[in-house]
Amino acid sequence: MTDRSALPPEIRMGDDVSRAMAHLPRDEASEQIATHLRKFWEPRMREAIIQRVREGDDRVNPLLTSAVHDYLDGDIDREEVSEPSGG
Repeated sequence: MTDRSALPPEIRMGDDVSRAMAHLPRDEASEQIATHLRKFWEPRMREAIIQRVREGDDRVNPLLTSAVHDYLDGDIDREEVSEPSGG
């Protein structure tokens, strides 16, 4: 078992989001994660996870990998991204 604290933050956070969306059908989960990346992650974190996916880092959750590809292809929920966050 991998020590989560030793993982880079973008992998840890991405894994958390992936686990939270794993109950959805895969395509829907991937789009929702891609939307989350666009809406909530700062650009440096997005770039870091994109780079890890491009390098084939095997520590990246496969669902997160799919979501990064969706993000890069523009497959996000644009309506959700435009909605304000928080309460």
